[in-house]
Amino acid sequence: MKPDTLDGSPVLEYLIKEVSFSTCDNKFFGELESEMLIPNNVSIYGKIKNATSLRDYHVRAEFPAETAVAYIKQPLSNSLENDRRVLRYNLEELINFDDYWWLPLDGETEFSLRLNLLPPFPDLRPVRMEMACRPDVAVGLEADVTTKIRLVAEEDVDHMMLKLAAPMHSMPGLFIAIAGYSEDTITELRQSIVSPERSFPFPRLGLKKGKSLEYEVRTRIAGDPSNMQFLKCEQDILAAKLITLSDSTPSGLPCGVAVENKNGDAIPIHRTVKSTILQATGQVMYSPFSVRREPKTPAEIAVPAA
Repeated sequence: MKPDTLDGSPVLEYLIKEVSFSTCDNKFFGELESEMLIPNNVSIYGKIKNATSLRDYHVRAEFPAETAVAYIKQPLSNSLENDRRVLRYNLEELINFDDYWWLPLDGETEFSLRLNLLPPFPDLRPVRMEMACRPDVAVGLEADVTTKIRLVAEEDVDHMMLKLAAPMHSMPGLFIAIAGYSEDTITELRQSIVSPERSFPFPRLGLKKGKSLEYEVRTRIAGDPSNMQFLKCEQDILAAKLITLSDSTPSGLPCGVAVENKNGDAIPIHRTVKSTILQATGQVMYSPFSVRREPKTPAEIAVPAA
């Protein structure tokens, strides 16, 4: 096998820059609008190979100067350089030592760095996700709610995966499951569904800028008042999670990333991918009891008038 560099220094086999979006409380009631989803987390992942030592190597993350970044792991330095906010970390401190770090992989290892974004939030969304639950108020021992999901690409997306899941653990006396899906013929209740379907080789689902996709899922709610310990009106009925992948560059959004040696020289990066996660949990009002008023019959006249 030929070395990746002439001097045998490490290279990055892949670099993933991930942005996670969610609503402020990870929920919406009845209808989700695009501005409800905010970017709150940035995660950087990388796989290094051909490495004999990572001592004196640093990870450099560059954000636009107006971006507010919070972190739990203290960086080596946090500075402003021209119009960029620059964070530097010791690479050895970002290595994944929690799993199989002790398994020798011939110069291979992985690292990760997780950061938080604070308002004002940058515009990092590649896909606009809209959701609506109808009806948003359901009653009866058994009720169906139809959720429509619309995805609109704001830039080219190479790969996508949409997962929809009903809550696994509802309150006592309540059962929620998926009963219908526009992309599949469902004959039995399910707890989750995905698009595209799970198979190998992995199917490709992409979306060009300006194009849209629409999905429709039917969720069934079944209530048993005899087993209910309390009555909760607001119910989570469907969790949606959209993951997108697009080829990117080391300097592209959401931040520029480089792994440098002690001389400040960046090591080669074979592939860079930008990943975005959009997630929200839908709520409706639900009660197993419904009030039905019977029409009043006219009163009978006991003694007719003369």
